[in-house]
Amino acid sequence: MLFTFTDEIKVIFVKDTMEEIINGLLIVLVPMVLGYLVKIQNQNALAFINKIVMLLLYIILFMMGFMLGQLEHLEQKLPIIGMTALGLSAIILTCNILGLAIYDRTLPKPVNYLQGELPSRWHSLMDSIKLLSAVIIGVVLGWLCNDWLHFPHGSNLYVLIALIFFVGIQLRNNGISLKEVLLNKQGLTMGAIFTLSSLVGGVISSFFLSMPITQGLAFSSGFGWYSLSSVVLTNAWGPMQGSIAFFNDLSREILSLFLIPLFMQHYRSTAIGITGATALDCTLPIIQKSGGIEVTPIAISFGMVTNLLPPLLLVFFSSFPI
Repeated sequence: MLFTFTDEIKVIFVKDTMEEIINGLLIVLVPMVLGYLVKIQNQNALAFINKIVMLLLYIILFMMGFMLGQLEHLEQKLPIIGMTALGLSAIILTCNILGLAIYDRTLPKPVNYLQGELPSRWHSLMDSIKLLSAVIIGVVLGWLCNDWLHFPHGSNLYVLIALIFFVGIQLRNNGISLKEVLLNKQGLTMGAIFTLSSLVGGVISSFFLSMPITQGLAFSSGFGWYSLSSVVLTNAWGPMQGSIAFFNDLSREILSLFLIPLFMQHYRSTAIGITGATALDCTLPIIQKSGGIEVTPIAISFGMVTNLLPPLLLVFFSSFPI
């Protein structure tokens, strides 16, 4: 069999794609593993690390907004970003709710009791607004400084590496044993259903929003981890796609604040599952208060799945050109 020029091009493309995937995974997973190896007993040190994580998150979002503000013809692209993110969020979240609700109806496990007063959803909503404000400030300053100030290419990636390292430290010191989490079959099953329904939503979105299937799958792979998806897709395809990913994933966190208490009593898996990757951090207190201590291991097990898969899926799907 002759080895044609076309075959050679395909081999080069596959090789380059695999190199991008491996490099991307190393960039994301290595700092998380290194951070997980760090054991800290001092509570003041842990509190300081939590503050560092928030600071790095604000820096990443500001930088993303800054790069977005320097796009040519920005005023024409902002409506496209908003409408695309809205369409993605509506379709993907609907697929998640349908898949998890079917699981709840097939194996119903209602919550036995509620625990205490819910944390202030208004306070959580204000936190989300603050994050959004960092992007908006970045957009305005990027637009104003477009002629004389630019960030070095890939500089946001270094901030992300630092952020993931400290997130790994947080995971290591959260007080829940890995055995308790990894052996929770319900959480793992929910993670599989959530992942599958999200990817189905990505495919459906690609048809309705007239985008390549791999792009729709990439947008659906953030699982609510907006600081990761926005950086990965910005570096892969540009700040416009990174901004779409950010607003798509941020909307999941905002909507979860109100949907968790609504679904928890009769659709426990749905209430936990709609939170995606945020089940391990910002929405976990609301999950605990809405469902009691019994749902905590489920939420953490589910959250581990939805925090481990986005780096793999985002790097894989974003490695394809659009």
